[in-house]
Amino acid sequence: MKNNIHVFTVLFAFIMIFAKVNAQYLYDSVSFETFTSKILIDSTSNNVWQIGIPGKNFFNSAHSGTRAILTDTINNYFTNDTSVFIYVIRNPYTETCFTSMEFWHKYDMDTLFDKGIIDASYDGGNSWVTVSDSNLVSALGSNFWWDYDYCEANGSYKVHELIISGKSNGWILSRFNWQWWITVKSDSIIVPPDSLMIRFTFISDSVETNKEGWMIDDLLTVSAQWQLCSGIEGRLLGEKILIYPNPFSIQATLKTEYSMNNSILTIYNSFGKKVKQIENISGKMVTFSRNGLSKGFYYLFLTENNKVLAIKKLIIINKSK
Repeated sequence: MKNNIHVFTVLFAFIMIFAKVNAQYLYDSVSFETFTSKILIDSTSNNVWQIGIPGKNFFNSAHSGTRAILTDTINNYFTNDTSVFIYVIRNPYTETCFTSMEFWHKYDMDTLFDKGIIDASYDGGNSWVTVSDSNLVSALGSNFWWDYDYCEANGSYKVHELIISGKSNGWILSRFNWQWWITVKSDSIIVPPDSLMIRFTFISDSVETNKEGWMIDDLLTVSAQWQLCSGIEGRLLGEKILIYPNPFSIQATLKTEYSMNNSILTIYNSFGKKVKQIENISGKMVTFSRNGLSKGFYYLFLTENNKVLAIKKLIIINKSK
C-alpha cells in the first residue's frame, strides 16, 4: 500500500490541467518494487548502491511499498567511496522543452566531505553537467533550476540545497526542472535520440563516521510533449525573459525582448492551484501585483496561442518593517 502523500505537487496539477485540454504532458515513475531497465547500477566496481528492503536504524523502510534504492540495505557506508547509479529517461522525454523530476529521499551523512551530487547528460553519457540553481545557460539556451524541499515530518518547505549532506528530518521531497536542456523533436543533438541520463553520485571521505548514507524512492518525471514547444523553439532560444524583483513583496515586472501578442500570464501556488491570471498581454512588459497572495513559492506560466513561452519560479516575501 502506497503512503499517502500530503502534498499535491504543482506538476501533477499541471498534468491534469493540460491533459483535460490536449493531453500534452507525460509522466513516468520508478518505485523500485519491480525490476526496471531505467535504473543502471555499475556492477563492475565496489558500488554500494542497492535496490532492496531497507534494514537500518534510520533507513528502516521505503517511502512506499517495501523497496527503495540506497547505499547498502544493511551496512553503513564505507570510507573513500564513490558510488553511482543512473536513471535513464526514455523517449518521449527527449522531445520536449520542459521536464521536471522529483524524488523522495532520506540522507544521513557526515557534513565534512561526504555528499550526494546529481548530474545530467543529454548526449548519452559522453558529458555531464551538475544540476544547480544557477540558471546555467548552454549553447542550446537551456537551464536548470531547483524548486524546493518538502519535509514530510513537519509539512514545511525550504529552498533546496544544491549538494545533499548532513541528516534529513525524515523523508524529503525534492524537485528540479530543466528548460530546453532536452532537445525538441527532430533535433539531432542527442545521439542516440532516445534517452536523457540523470546520475546520482554518493561520495565519502577517509573518516569513518558510521552513517547510513543516502536512500531514494518514488522518482517521478514529468515532461511537456513537443507540440507545446515546437512552435516557439526559435523564439525561446534567442530571448531573455526576466522577472524583477524576485523575490518581491508588493509587485513585480515581467520583461521580454519578444513583443508579446495576446499572451496570458498565469500564476500557480505550490499545490498547483491557479491563483492569478492576466490575459490579453501585448508589448514587451507587464507588471503584476501580489494582491493578498501569501508568502511562499509560486510558478509563473507565460503562454501565447496555447504555446508555453516561459516557466518561471516566483518567491513572494513579506515586506520587512
